[in-house]
Amino acid sequence: MDKISQQDLTEFYNKGAFAFEKKNYDYAIEIFSQILSSKYDHLEARRYLHLSLRNKIDKASLNLITNIINTINSFFVTLSAEGMSKKGNLVSALELYEKIITKNPYDTNALKKISELFYKNDLFSQAIQNLEEAKSIYSKDVDILKRLGEIYLKKGDYKNAKSNYEAALKINPHTSEVLRALKNLDALGTIQEEFGKGS
Repeated sequence: MDKISQQDLTEFYNKGAFAFEKKNYDYAIEIFSQILSSKYDHLEARRYLHLSLRNKIDKASLNLITNIINTINSFFVTLSAEGMSKKGNLVSALELYEKIITKNPYDTNALKKISELFYKNDLFSQAIQNLEEAKSIYSKDVDILKRLGEIYLKKGDYKNAKSNYEAALKINPHTSEVLRALKNLDALGTIQEEFGKGS
């Protein structure tokens, strides 16, 4: 799909959302994939694409053989995507990671990689969205929680940063990076309170 106007994009997106609502996941996947080929940073299209893929492929249907094949495939695709990323080709790297998600919508490593690509390009909302998605699949991943804390902190969202850091500590109370980050957050909160009183 070539570049399309904002109005056409909105109409297209609404068709995809309607298809998703009607549980016509194949059509929704087709539409949201096309939107992303025109506008790679479309936040909601990527979210709906991944939801459509997960709803279409029931987790239980991913058997052992399929998982092994997907793991091997994702290893090689990740190598290619990392090469694209190093060359500064964000869109091609994203497309490769999306191939992994298409085969296994529960692949949290691919979601983390997508998030990292967005983060490196200062697209923090997109980075957060993909990590939140990974967290919804596997909420006990300390790396996901820690990274979410870091990005929320960078965005100035101290409440969400703190809640993710605290969730990481509940899983592993001895993560020194997280303990340090929480102390820094508390200190920052105290400083902001002091400045608030002065004004």
